[in-house]
Amino acid sequence: MTAPLRIVGLGVVGLVALWIVLEIVAVVFGIVTWIVSTVVSLAILALLLYIGYIVVTNVLS
Repeated sequence: MTAPLRIVGLGVVGLVALWIVLEIVAVVFGIVTWIVSTVVSLAILALLLYIGYIVVTNVLS
């Protein structure tokens, strides 16, 4: 009876460890996604501002 209990206990510990690892990976991916989204948004904003600057300088010249 001891061997089956030990195997079940190791299985439960393995499942808990897997769940913790997956939660950490999900948090890291969430942070990376937020950073990439922010950088892309800032790049688009900078591009739009640059295009606006070019248009305004050409119209006023």
